[in-house]
Amino acid sequence: MDALWLVGDPARCYRVPDQHMIVNNTGALLDDAAPYRQEIHSASDFEALCHAVDLLVFAEGAIVPEHSWLELIPVHLPKIVLLTRGNGHSDVAIQLTHVGVDAYITSAMSQADYALVMRKVYEDKQSILALQQELKNFSAIAFTAMSSASEMGTIAVFAEKIQEVMELERLAHLIHSCLGDLNLSGVVQFVFDDETRLFPAAISPAYLQLLSLARDTSARIISQGRFLLFSFTHLQLLVTDAPASDEERYGRLRDVLAHLVSIAEARAKTLKVNSLLKIQQDNTRTVMMLLEMSSRDNRNAVKEIMTELSDSLRLMATGLDLNMEQETALLSLSEKALVSLEGLQEATEAVEVHFRSLVQELDNVAHLLDAPEGATEEDEHDSRVELF
Repeated sequence: MDALWLVGDPARCYRVPDQHMIVNNTGALLDDAAPYRQEIHSASDFEALCHAVDLLVFAEGAIVPEHSWLELIPVHLPKIVLLTRGNGHSDVAIQLTHVGVDAYITSAMSQADYALVMRKVYEDKQSILALQQELKNFSAIAFTAMSSASEMGTIAVFAEKIQEVMELERLAHLIHSCLGDLNLSGVVQFVFDDETRLFPAAISPAYLQLLSLARDTSARIISQGRFLLFSFTHLQLLVTDAPASDEERYGRLRDVLAHLVSIAEARAKTLKVNSLLKIQQDNTRTVMMLLEMSSRDNRNAVKEIMTELSDSLRLMATGLDLNMEQETALLSLSEKALVSLEGLQEATEAVEVHFRSLVQELDNVAHLLDAPEGATEEDEHDSRVELF
């Protein structure tokens, strides 16, 4: 275990091995200290020597060439002040105390006591440093856990808010708001067979090309530096300022944003289905209205035609000099035709009932896709989660 001794005015450096004492009880250097002398010509030499030893012993009255040299002493190096009978406390010793002194020894100590103190100070310093590092590690783990909880909390709030969304514009607004909570910005693109919509609409040609190329690849997540691209079937998200320098957070954001895009795409598909369903509702109602009008006109026309036909047949039966059997057969033929047409009308009415049931079912399905009662479509203060 090597110790660096600073002795004298100006201070001279001695690299002393094996816990030797190189001063007498008055603080004067012993004759055998000379071989341990180290020639120091600059602050960098002093700093390198500090990193090469296990302890630092600073004798009272020692004056380093410049006070700034004390700032070069490594934090992990145990620092011991040597108290002697012939010197008072110097300003540099007081400054060293403020930097952080681990122990004091006196020149009157025996060699055995000095070695014991040196070993104890070194072991205690190592234990303290190990404990500090462990605390830092626990703090880092705790911070990571809190950050992850906050980021997932942001996604949870987002998943709750989009249940009230009924338009793609509002969904895109919430996605950008969630990105803002994560200190990110980007571009959102919805892709359907009949339309492609960008939010914001005005983006650079390079971003537009990235989104276009991503649609032709099977990769879901593409990352390159500060760019993160999530390409799903109906939704693409391009993040333009991902924290590439922070690998841990970068990795967490990949997972978090993948959840966000998946949730948002599910809602986008629901909105698209809802819009298509409303169109089908309108078409079905139009068909139903036309069917009812046609059925009503048909009933009136059939009634009028059959009434005229029945009257005509009765007149013809009396004017054609038919016998009773022939007249009855002719009239029964007329009645049979009337009954057949009435049966056809009943079938038409059954079709109308079926269509009305279909319209009712479409209404019920559309109602399930509507926003909850009391939901606010525009909220200037969207729910946010503070990140640690």
